[in-house]
Amino acid sequence: MLGSRLIVFASFVLSALADRPSSTVAHLGDVAYYVPSKLELAHNFNVDQPLPVTVVTSTEITVTAAWLNTTLSSFLAKDDVYSEEFFASFYLQGPAGVHLADDASEWVQSVGSKALFIAENDCGDNLLDGPYFASCTGLHRAWRLYDDYTNSFLLPTIPSADDPNTYEPLDAGSGNPYGVLSVAVPSRLFYTPTPEQPLAGRRIGVKDEYDLKGTITTMGSRARAITYPPVNVSSGVLQNLLDQGAIIVGKTKLSMFADAYFTSAQWVDYSLPVNVRGDTYQIPGASSAGSGSSIIAYDWLDNTVGEDTGGSMRYPSALNGVFGIRSSLNSTNNTHTAFGPFDVAGHFARDVDSLNTFGAAMYSQSGFSNYTKFPSKILYPEEFWTAIADNYTAPCEEYVQHLEAFLGVNRTIVNTNKFWLEYSGQNVSIGTYFENTFNKVITPSEQASTFIADYEAKFDGSAPYETENGVDSSTNPSQNATVTAEGIAERKEFQAFYAKYFLGADSETCSDAIVVFPFNGNGGVPWYRDTVTSDSANGVAPSSPEYLSWNLISPINGSPEVVVPVGTVGYQSRVSLVEEEFPAALEIQAAHGCDFMLLNLVREVAYDQNLPKAVKTGRYVF
Repeated sequence: MLGSRLIVFASFVLSALADRPSSTVAHLGDVAYYVPSKLELAHNFNVDQPLPVTVVTSTEITVTAAWLNTTLSSFLAKDDVYSEEFFASFYLQGPAGVHLADDASEWVQSVGSKALFIAENDCGDNLLDGPYFASCTGLHRAWRLYDDYTNSFLLPTIPSADDPNTYEPLDAGSGNPYGVLSVAVPSRLFYTPTPEQPLAGRRIGVKDEYDLKGTITTMGSRARAITYPPVNVSSGVLQNLLDQGAIIVGKTKLSMFADAYFTSAQWVDYSLPVNVRGDTYQIPGASSAGSGSSIIAYDWLDNTVGEDTGGSMRYPSALNGVFGIRSSLNSTNNTHTAFGPFDVAGHFARDVDSLNTFGAAMYSQSGFSNYTKFPSKILYPEEFWTAIADNYTAPCEEYVQHLEAFLGVNRTIVNTNKFWLEYSGQNVSIGTYFENTFNKVITPSEQASTFIADYEAKFDGSAPYETENGVDSSTNPSQNATVTAEGIAERKEFQAFYAKYFLGADSETCSDAIVVFPFNGNGGVPWYRDTVTSDSANGVAPSSPEYLSWNLISPINGSPEVVVPVGTVGYQSRVSLVEEEFPAALEIQAAHGCDFMLLNLVREVAYDQNLPKAVKTGRYVF
C-alpha cells in the first residue's frame, strides 16, 4: 500500500462516440509516447493529461493477485512499449460480475494504481490487452517514440486512423535535445501472427524508393519531394507486406535517385546515415544505406526493406554487418514503383530466422518453390578471392569450411574467365566482352524525364538538381535503341553461359551449385564516410580488367545473392585512435528463383554448424 485510495469504476458504461481529438505526446519518466488521435473506446475519463492505462482481460469472474502478477510480467517481458508506468490505472475486462479478489485489490494499490475501470462483456467488444492512454475523449493505444540518432529515417510514418493501408507522416517528436527525428512503434501486445498474417505487428522500415499510400516518395531528392503530392497507391512490394500484417514505421534514406553514392560528400540533399559499427565513421553502404544502418542500430526495428540494382542491398548488408538478400528478378510485385531491368527488392535481418520468415512473406507472390534440399557443389571463383586483405578473407574462408562440412562436399576452385574463353571460343576476356552490358541494358528512365518536365513546369522553368555529375541511371539522356538491344542480347548470352558453367537448375535443390566469394567494396580495409570516392557501382575495389565485377554478376544473371556476416576485421581507427573492428561478409549466389533455398541454407548452416545465428545492434557485430 502506498497510502493512496484506489477508485473503482464498476460496470463501466461507454459514452457516445466523441469527436476525434488531436494527437499528442506524453512522457512517462524518461520515455516519450505518441498518443494518436484515433479512439479505441469513446468515454470522458475526466483527466487533464493523458493517463496511462493497462487494459487486461480475465476469463474468470474473480481475478487474483497471482494471475495479475503473471499476466503483467508476461506483458513486460514481451513488449518494449509496455512498462510499469502503465500500472497507474487498470481497465479490467471480463464476464459479468468480474471483480478483484482482496489480494488482487491490495496488489493493484501496492503498485501505485489510482483507478480501476471494470467493463463487463455486455458493455461492448473487448479491447485488446496492452498499454493505452485515457483522455477526456476516450482510450488511445500507446506508441513508443524512439529517437533516430543515426539519421537513417527520412520520414517516420503511422497508419491513418481511417485506413490501415494508408499512412501519414508522424506529427510528433520526443522532444530530444539532439535535433533528430523520432519514430513511433506500436505495442507488440496488440498483434498475434497467424497463417494469414505472419507479419502481424512486425515493425519495418522501407527505402524511400517505394510508394506508400498517403506519403510522398522523395527518391532521396529534395527537388522531387516538393514536386509531387502524396501518392494514392502503394507499391505492390509494400502492399503485400501490409496485407500480411506488417507495420511500416518509416521511410528510410537513400542516395539521390538510388545512385551508387557512398560518401558524405556524395549525399547532397539528405545526409548520409551513420553506420554504428566500430568508430561510427565507416560507410553505411550504397543507395539502401538507411535501411541497412537502421536495422543494426535499433533493437526496436524488426526488418527493413531495400532495393538492389548493382549492389544496393549487398553493400549495406556487408558494411553494416547484417544479413541481407538481393532477390531474383521479378520476385515481387513492383506495381506503382518504377523498377528498371536490374532492380529487385531485398530485405535486411539481424538473425537467420527473421531472414527466412520475413523473406517467405515478402516473396510469397513470386511463385518460387520452397526447396529444403541443398546443392552438392560449392564453386569458388578464385579471381574474387584476390586483391582483398587476408584478415578479411580469413573469416570468409572459415565460413566456406562450414559450408563444406554441412553439404558434405569440398569446394571446386574455378576461374570465370577460363570458363568463358572455353564457352565462347573467342580470345576476348569476359570482362571485356560484357564490359558495357550493364549500362547498355539500363534504358533511359521515362519517370526521370517526366520528373524533370514536371519540376520545370511547377517552378517556372527552373531545372532540378539531379546528381553531383548531372547525369545518372535515372536521368540518362536518350539511348540508341540498337545499343539497348545489343545489351539485352549480351545479357541473354551471359545467362546461358552462367547456367551452363555455374548455376544450372536442379529439380531437387533448385540450383545445382552455389557460388561463394567475399564482399569486396574497399579491398577489405576501413572505408571512411569522408573518403573521396568516384561515382561507381564498383565502389573503389573493382575486379581486374579481364573479369566482370563481382557485384554485376547477379544483376545480369537475374539471380539471388545473399550476404552473410561471418566475422570482423580489426583496425586502428584514425577517428577514435583506438583499435576498432568492422564486419566481414561472404556472398552466396544461387540460380534464378532459388531465393527460398538460399534463405533456408543460411539458417540450416548456422544451426547445424553452431555458428552465430544473429548479429547485435551497436558497435560490435557479435
